[in-house]
Parts: sequence; structure tokens; C-alpha cells
Amino acid sequence: MMAREHIQNINLLPHGRVIAVFDPVEELAQSAATLAGEAYVASSLADLLAVENLDALVIVSPNYLHLAQLQEIAAIRPLPVLCEKPLYTDPADAPVVAAFAAAYPAPLWVAMEYRYMPPVAAFIEQAVQATGGIKMLTVREHRFPFLPKIGDWNRFNAKTGGTLVEKCCHFFDLMRLILKDEPVRVMASAG
Repeated sequence: MMAREHIQNINLLPHGRVIAVFDPVEELAQSAATLAGEAYVASSLADLLAVENLDALVIVSPNYLHLAQLQEIAAIRPLPVLCEKPLYTDPADAPVVAAFAAAYPAPLWVAMEYRYMPPVAAFIEQAVQATGGIKMLTVREHRFPFLPKIGDWNRFNAKTGGTLVEKCCHFFDLMRLILKDEPVRVMASAG
């Protein structure tokens, strides 16, 4: 799902083009390649990294695979990477990711797309203009259960990092963006 969204957005860029894709599910790889405009279908991440004129990567795999894939990319061919959030799911990996980010020789971005959604961007602009600046912000999300994904990986905390990492991170990001500040205290409840 996210791969298709990224491909469609890249297709809208005047100088953007998806030239190669990798997905271990052949049907999804072929579908992504077609959507991209007949991109090369790589048989592995290493095969993808061997594509000579590749100049950036987008990682849209399940959360628990991100860190290992970033490490493989760094070992084979470090390129600029846009990685879907989160970079890791196990809190014990925080120092590993910090060291990785400090040593990675190319740009590494984490995708937080909610901040670019037109309704959110309009809300931010209007709220700041109307109020002269927001001093306190609360976000409440009422959402449907997670969508079914291959192997239901997104329904297990060990593979997602938990709901606060999988979904609520968008709202933590928006609060930081809107308030132009860092949190002092975070409280969450769920039911």
C-alpha cells in the first residue's frame, strides 16, 4: 500500500522516476513495477542496489525490517534513503540507530506524511493566523482497527513497535511541528 502511494507521488515529480523495485511477494513487485512505468523488478535488496543509475531509495517494508535493510544498504551501497517510520521497533535498538545515523554518509529521512496532507497543512496555516500562535494542543484520534496486511505483521507490537509508534507518532510529530517545541510530558490512553 505505501509503496504504491510513494510511486504515485514520485510519478508526479517532474524529475522523479522509479526505475527499480524490490518486493519479496512477486505479485506486489510486478504491480509496483507496472505502476512505476515498467520498472526493473529486483530479486533481492542486493540486486536492487546493483542497479547502476539508482540515486535514492524509498523503504516501505514492514516496520521490523527497516533497521536490517538500512544496515544492508550501508554495507553495500549507501544512498540517500527515505524510510517509512519507524526506523526501529525494539527500544534496545535506539543506540544502534543513533550510531548508524551519525555514521551514514548520505541523507536519511523518515517519512512523516501527515504533515504534508492538504487538510493538515491548511489547519496549521489557519490556526496560526487566527490565533497568533498555538500554545497548547491536544489530538484525539478515533480510528478503525489496522488494515489487514500480509502476515498481519501490523497487528503485533513486536513487529510494529506498538500503536504509539505505528500510528500515534504522526500526531506526536504534528504537535512538535505546530507548537515548534519539544514535549515535556506525554500521556496516552487507549481502549
